[in-house]
Amino acid sequence: MQVIWTNHLKERIQQRGLSPSLVDKAVRFPDQIVKSNTTDSNKHIKTINGYKIVAAVKRQGSDWIITSAWWNYADGRSANTSSSKFFLERWIDSLLRWLEKKLRS
Repeated sequence: MQVIWTNHLKERIQQRGLSPSLVDKAVRFPDQIVKSNTTDSNKHIKTINGYKIVAAVKRQGSDWIITSAWWNYADGRSANTSSSKFFLERWIDSLLRWLEKKLRS
């Protein structure tokens, strides 16, 4: 089995500020798999640190082809990366705040 990353996927994760390792976790260890309503792919969904990472995955024989990925807030709010910080910035910010709180305790 091979996991294939399309050029479209690479462009989208860079554009959306997604870490490739988080997308990989969503694909390999999803919390949920949902059949897409619009394409012949599945959505592999993984919740990580309050964010839902979604990867569109097609099967081709025994290979998995990841065609796109995006993120939303775990509470259901839609992420609008054009007006909000990129995912990684938000994740790093929350991690640093958590560390600061731990160090002060």
